[in-house]
Amino acid sequence: MTESFLLYTLRRLNAKDLKTLCQLVRCDAFNRREEVARLCEYMAEQLRNQAAPKNLSQERLFAAAFPGKKYNNRTLRHTMSYLLEVVRRYLALAEMESTAADQHYYLCRALRQRGLDEMLTWEWNRAASQMSNVPARDARWHFDQYDLHQEQLEALAPRERSASLDLQPLHNHLTVFYLSEMLRHACSALTHTAIGAQPYDETLLEAVLQLAEKGNWLAEYPPVALYYHLCRAFREPEQLSHFEAWKQVLANSAEQFSPPELRGIFLLGINYCIRRMNSGQKTFIREAFELYRAGLEKNLMAENGWLSGFTYKNIIRIGTALGEHEWVRGFFEQYKNALHPREREALYRYNLAFLFFQKQDFANAMPLLQQLELEDRLNLLDARRMLLRSYFELGEYKALDSLLTSFAAYLRRQKDLGYHRELNLNLVRYTRRLLEIRPGDEKALKKLSEEIAGTDQLAEKTWLLSKCQF
Repeated sequence: MTESFLLYTLRRLNAKDLKTLCQLVRCDAFNRREEVARLCEYMAEQLRNQAAPKNLSQERLFAAAFPGKKYNNRTLRHTMSYLLEVVRRYLALAEMESTAADQHYYLCRALRQRGLDEMLTWEWNRAASQMSNVPARDARWHFDQYDLHQEQLEALAPRERSASLDLQPLHNHLTVFYLSEMLRHACSALTHTAIGAQPYDETLLEAVLQLAEKGNWLAEYPPVALYYHLCRAFREPEQLSHFEAWKQVLANSAEQFSPPELRGIFLLGINYCIRRMNSGQKTFIREAFELYRAGLEKNLMAENGWLSGFTYKNIIRIGTALGEHEWVRGFFEQYKNALHPREREALYRYNLAFLFFQKQDFANAMPLLQQLELEDRLNLLDARRMLLRSYFELGEYKALDSLLTSFAAYLRRQKDLGYHRELNLNLVRYTRRLLEIRPGDEKALKKLSEEIAGTDQLAEKTWLLSKCQF
């Protein structure tokens, strides 16, 4: 297990991380075993050079750590375990040092525990000054302020009269953080509940909403107000005033949120819009599009440096539905390289096929769809539906018959597709029925049309009905 964890972790470190790790493993404070350092340097070099798998075999690793010695699996495992511990310490240290607030907190805590009161006072004032000058005022900022005030309180409490201690900042910062986080998680839970996840117990949420409505939490603290209005919008979707209030707070306070939190806020808003779109509210197609466009302008849509295939696809489809064809084409090409290299070409061809398909250019869509290898199963289902319709429209009935057979077999093997399985199996069934009807048999077409109209779980229902017209 240690061996797999070590290689798994090192493979995901970038070149800068690997270089720093190799420097760290030579520091006596982190490691005093020469074989651990040699192993680290060898593995880092192989990974940087994208060496062949055989260069990372256990025999090669042992030879790098213990040159000239006979292979011993137990000794290698122990060495790899020591190296994994150094990697773990490095990752924790790097994460702590990446956030100034965490550095301030742990330094203040260390100074307090060692009784260095004068330096603690100086460091606390320095931290408070720096944190007051950053633009962020999101939930995490309030929690960091709470941490610092808590350390100050712990230092002052033993020598100050309790009546002279100002506890209000501690209370305010913790309450803002608590309300914001509870409401944020509620928004996420309500989103997942809407798409069929486990039901969400809203008992505590009622108390949180009532607390947020009291005092000045909504008026003075944007993190609370944003998540409050969006939570209300999810719970009362017909009351459009909640969504409008959310948009207003977002417009007035977006600069107060760190990019990761702002990204999450945009995505929650987009999910709300998609939920309304799915319930038939077409005006929310434009709302979702504008949120996506604003998120792109603020560089918020990428995660870990890459744009997800889901986001890429959603933006293209929503823009196309609005008739923003010129903008969509520019986005389509501009953001191709923002997709992860592992899936870039497949997603590009998949969405290019969609654009051809929307123009009813089935001849150009068909070869792209035939060559696709997609990881996401819902995208795969979508691609097969487009190919099915392309074959039908082009009169490629032999190819269509083969696709219907393979598509049905695939769906029957996939036991965990939920309602998507039934939707697509019914599409296969009714398409085959449609092919079996003799040309001009209006009675059979009418009967099939009535059956299709009465079937709820059916993909491409509108298209099938159009093909039953006579």
